[in-house]
Amino acid sequence: MRVLGKILIVLVVVAGLAALIYAGIQRRNTATRISTFGRYQGYSLPAYNGSQRASHYLTLSDGTRLAYDLILPTKDGVPADQPLPVLFKYTPYGRAWTVFTKDGTFILADMPGLDPIAKLFLQLNHLARGERGRILDPLFRDRWLGELVRHGYVVLSVDRPGTGASFAPLTPGSMETASKYQDEILDWIASQPWSDGNIGMYGDSYQAMVQFAAAATGNPHLKAILPAASQIEIYQAVEYPGGVFNKAFATMYENSVGYLDRMATPVDDDPDGRLLTEARASRQGAVSVQQVAAAAPFLDSTTPDGLQPWRTNDLYPFVDRINHGPTAVYLVVGWYDIFTADMFFWYRNLTVPARLTVRPTDHNQVSANTRDLDFGAEAQRWFDYWLKGIDNGIMDEPPIHYYLQDGRRGEWRTSDAWPLHEESVSPWHFGPPASGSIASANDGTLGMTAPTDVSAADPYTVDYSTSSGTRSRWVAVEATHDYGDMAANDAKGLTYTSPILDNAVQVTGHPIVHLWLSTDAPDLDAFIYLEEVDPQGKSTYVTEGDLRASHRKLGAAPFDNLGLPYPTQLEADQEPIPVRQPFELTFALLPTSYRFHAGNRMRVTLVFADQGNFDTPVLTPAPTVQLLRDAAHPSRVELPIIPER
Repeated sequence: MRVLGKILIVLVVVAGLAALIYAGIQRRNTATRISTFGRYQGYSLPAYNGSQRASHYLTLSDGTRLAYDLILPTKDGVPADQPLPVLFKYTPYGRAWTVFTKDGTFILADMPGLDPIAKLFLQLNHLARGERGRILDPLFRDRWLGELVRHGYVVLSVDRPGTGASFAPLTPGSMETASKYQDEILDWIASQPWSDGNIGMYGDSYQAMVQFAAAATGNPHLKAILPAASQIEIYQAVEYPGGVFNKAFATMYENSVGYLDRMATPVDDDPDGRLLTEARASRQGAVSVQQVAAAAPFLDSTTPDGLQPWRTNDLYPFVDRINHGPTAVYLVVGWYDIFTADMFFWYRNLTVPARLTVRPTDHNQVSANTRDLDFGAEAQRWFDYWLKGIDNGIMDEPPIHYYLQDGRRGEWRTSDAWPLHEESVSPWHFGPPASGSIASANDGTLGMTAPTDVSAADPYTVDYSTSSGTRSRWVAVEATHDYGDMAANDAKGLTYTSPILDNAVQVTGHPIVHLWLSTDAPDLDAFIYLEEVDPQGKSTYVTEGDLRASHRKLGAAPFDNLGLPYPTQLEADQEPIPVRQPFELTFALLPTSYRFHAGNRMRVTLVFADQGNFDTPVLTPAPTVQLLRDAAHPSRVELPIIPER
């Protein structure tokens, strides 16, 4: 008990210090006005000093009951008595999380992948706050929201049908259904006494996807959205990148669904949890993501029950409707996110007022306050401008902010266009052995001189144990990504490494790979990694791309994809590999912005499996492959080079 007492004392002291610091900041806010990227103060006063949470059901016109949490600002414990702008989230991840049962059982105690420090923090929060620490409300989940509430925003978080405490079966559904439901909810919000009719939306992942569906309704109350990390075409973005099933993401998602259901929180009117039990019963027998994916291996697949799960959840069909609507869009993504490329496609296709910020983060941190960015300040600047009419200058700044990484500190850069005006595409060719940097299957070179040989190739026997690890970008949802040193994986593959760089090389944009191969295998999954190698041989992951050989047919994208290679992924477009004849795979890597330092090297690694993340069929015996690199078959990577300032 002495230890517990000390912990509680520390928490109280920390809370007291935080209150004093916050009060000091607010005093400064009244004296100085600042509105620049990631910094904001003085444009409005924090008129409130607390919040009040209530939870109820709303009933849609078709009878569907949806649970919601309502957070109202309070002043000295008294709720706001005037209508205010509303920040709305429509979520399948739980509007509120019950992390401790009433008898004190920690629901997340056995959750794999949850950071031990996070577990300890949740336990201490429960000890310090008692019943209030048992449930994590929307303000706890997105800590930056508290500041916006103090500045006069209402927060509304709604469990989507079939999740949390909401009713209806959990089905793959469609974005059109989400669009219809949200249109009705937006009208309901605007009619409430606590709402002034100006609504913004926020959230990441699926919570970002549905914002585009909501904006497509043209609802006049939805003035601005802040989607962090969304697909525009879900098959290629996450389910089957390059036509290869993303088993790591699917497994992570399925495991998470179980924990989310265990943390579902009853509404205030359901103290004994009877309605929550009924809601859970209404979604028994739901089809899992893995079952859907197994039944739909192509972009245009139709499942046995007649569903087209990818087509009905794609978002690009909403582009025209969004562009004819009243909603401004602030896009946010990370360089190590799942949806990095898609958010650039969104920016390219939008004509409404739009901004794009690209952070040095992954999916886990894309909408959090971290060292690189005060996300809450950006959110407040955005919503103050569009929901409150505060002219804080955010729309006078360059529309794109991106973080140039360099493996050390990095820096923020701005642009008014993407690709960057100063981009110069430079082909780096795969060359013969002799880099002397690694004992890989070939130790090839990477250089700017095109091959002149009539015949040149690197033989390779497929190694199915190759992997980019189990903490890749594809599972960086509950924990941050960590690729570690890629050298061990490189040693199992074909590598092409540059000479030691005399000068720094900045790569910002979308690298494109051209692979010329020959094999007698019926199919191959090619995985390419772009890496930086230091003088000690440590190889740092920069970005990646992949493509299944039978999916190599290219076509026109149904949206503006920046002119990048677009595998159609249609069942009718599958092409068998010509036995022992040359064939080309052309595909883009996920975009990046990275400075390779002088004294280091660039490396491209080619393998044909990522057993920690993707589902590649294992052939016995393992097939052999020839990587062709002659004048007629110049395997290479085209890098978007930006001149160093």
